[in-house]
Amino acid sequence: GCTSRRPALANPCRGHVGVGPAVLGALPAELPGTVDAVDGGTPGLETVLMLQGYDLVVVVDAAEMGLAPGSWRQFERDAIRMQTRDMALRGTLHYAGLAEALALAEALDMLPPRITVFGVQPEDTGWAPGLSEPVRAAVEPVATAITAYLTREVTTKCDT
Repeated sequence: GCTSRRPALANPCRGHVGVGPAVLGALPAELPGTVDAVDGGTPGLETVLMLQGYDLVVVVDAAEMGLAPGSWRQFERDAIRMQTRDMALRGTLHYAGLAEALALAEALDMLPPRITVFGVQPEDTGWAPGLSEPVRAAVEPVATAITAYLTREVTTKCDT
């Protein structure tokens, strides 16, 4: 069978990265195929374990892309341009970021065949409750894009 998981890798206490849970909450209750909706918390090495056993993983996270706040892009695994948010913590196992988690999963041959990241440009990278207005405005369009992506990918690649 074909299974898919969409972990929203975000920390809801840090406003700009709370976009993952916000998008997850905006997705329709009924999604195509066998889809597990999971809030993965902050990206880290635990992410590697979450990825096991799935054919398709869709990640939603804040991404520093040098764009206007609230802008979003879809990246396939090889084109991910995530920036480590906690530079002082880079290299520590507990605080490994998404890019490091994906690299580790690949090195351990645990990477799912297909990974897509929906990155949303944050307004700032400070600690604040809630989403900024530009990021909040991106939630529905990103949820719509993910729904269309899953409909296309799961229907064409899993229901065969």
